Amino acid sequence: MYKTGGVAFDINANRTNGRTTNIQFMTQDTGSAKLSFSFTKDGTPLPLSAVDAKIVLLYEDGSFYKKSLAITDKVNGNAEYVLSDEELKHYGTVKAEIKLYYSNGQALATSFFTFSIAKTLEDQNIVPTADYYIDDFETLRDGINHIVEEISQTVEELQKKFADLEAIETKEGAQQKADDAEEKARAYTDEHANDEEKHITAAERKAWNARETPSGAQKKVDAHANDQEKHVSAADRKAWDSKETESGAQEKVNTHANNTDIHVTKPFKDTLEELSKLFTAGFKDELEELLRQFTAHNYNQERHISKAERKTWNGAATYANIMLKNGAAAGTRTPMYAKWGAFLILRGHVKTDAEIIFGSIPAEYAPAGGSVITVPLSGTGGTANLIIYDNGDLKIKYPDPADSSKMGGGYYLDVVVGFQEGGTA
Repeated sequence: MYKTGGVAFDINANRTNGRTTNIQFMTQDTGSAKLSFSFTKDGTPLPLSAVDAKIVLLYEDGSFYKKSLAITDKVNGNAEYVLSDEELKHYGTVKAEIKLYYSNGQALATSFFTFSIAKTLEDQNIVPTADYYIDDFETLRDGINHIVEEISQTVEELQKKFADLEAIETKEGAQQKADDAEEKARAYTDEHANDEEKHITAAERKAWNARETPSGAQKKVDAHANDQEKHVSAADRKAWDSKETESGAQEKVNTHANNTDIHVTKPFKDTLEELSKLFTAGFKDELEELLRQFTAHNYNQERHISKAERKTWNGAATYANIMLKNGAAAGTRTPMYAKWGAFLILRGHVKTDAEIIFGSIPAEYAPAGGSVITVPLSGTGGTANLIIYDNGDLKIKYPDPADSSKMGGGYYLDVVVGFQEGGTA
């Protein structure tokens, strides 16, 4: 049996100064004072999978609590919190806010709301003391570190003040130190003035002045750097780097020469010296046969490809990553997309809740009018529908089985979709 106070949140960036609710609990509501929360975004339930939800409570007497919410429905965005007996003792108006910490590092904070705790008749004489409770170690550690920094800063300031007091000099002592410093400075100046290793002669100065100035040297450096005959441009370097190396070209020549599928044994393997002997000896028929075989090989369309065929084969699909949204994450393989000819190709593995937009691709890659494709659930043998909207948004619908506890493995996106351009009927 609970006294339940409901609070609804719509997650957005609209400005708000908080809100006051009509929720009121009593100091004797032992184990029955419950706050119930529902979360939406853009008018639809906000899924709470992979989320650590916290409630922050600030009481009138300065007490501060930060505790975890119990998530009751991850798909529809519902959670609750039951106030402890200790919290109910801190009567008066309570300020509260909710923070959602996602496992991918994102966090959301709601606007604060207020509720009240009233004293019962038998609790009229209770005087609670300020209390603090934080179950978030990171927040507690930050608070302790802040206190330590303030203490360290105070200690440093005190040390500086004591040092200033110790540095106060008497008049006689200050005069003696000034006299000693003057004597040392005069001795150092005399020694420095007579040091020939640290000073130069007039002849040395004249010789150094005749040397190259920094500005003159810079001009020569600039002239050298801009010399197009001695240096190559980025375009030249890219073109040369793309050329075949001598060793690579030789390897291709050897492979081609030894390919018996496209060459005959005789006379293509004769050396130039043997061909020369044939020509000298007057073997006209043999040379004409050699020319005929070479001509037939050169125009063999079964063994050679055309320029158009090479252009088609070089047009292989290029993949890009799908932009994931709303807490979706890559599974065992990165979700990717590509367009190849008349087809849209999706590849990868995604972990996401159903019934939400988990990612998107460019609209120009989406089929006109959208598409629906069946995809497998990983680890269960089940299936689901992948919806591709014509604006590029992606959503999972109607998973089978529908049990949310069996869908933690994610969905495989290995599909090929016929691509249609133009309008829809």
